[in-house]
Amino acid sequence: MAGTRIFVLQLKDVIKTTLFAVLGLVLVLLLVYLFVPRGKDTESAGSGALYIPGTYTAEIMLNESPVAVNVTVSADEILTVRMMSLEETQAVFYPLVQPVMDTLAKEIVKYQTADLTPSSEYPVTGEIILDAVRTALDKARIDAGKVAAK
Repeated sequence: MAGTRIFVLQLKDVIKTTLFAVLGLVLVLLLVYLFVPRGKDTESAGSGALYIPGTYTAEIMLNESPVAVNVTVSADEILTVRMMSLEETQAVFYPLVQPVMDTLAKEIVKYQTADLTPSSEYPVTGEIILDAVRTALDKARIDAGKVAAK
């Protein structure tokens, strides 16, 4: 018998099937997005890298004694900014140095730049610290001469 066949579809079954198909497609796209490598190579200085990974140091002079400012960077971001070896006498004679350093370190890591304007509350101290951070970042920065030499 070659008769006409009639299919009866209920609307809720069509909606459920469509919903599961869309959710399955979204899941597949999410898995592809999460597990496909993006070409970011952190071990070597790639074309998108800004810095050579490591910790770089610059010094500032306080009370005729050097204080190290360490900047730790990955290939494409500033990770930490710290002041090392601040002696007790230096902290007494320059009480704003450590609080200003803490504030600027948070801002530098947050905005990923040392090209900040120090607060009007501590313009001189802030500029001294920012100069040291810029010097350390200049040491870490990748330029064409460094990449060609490797």
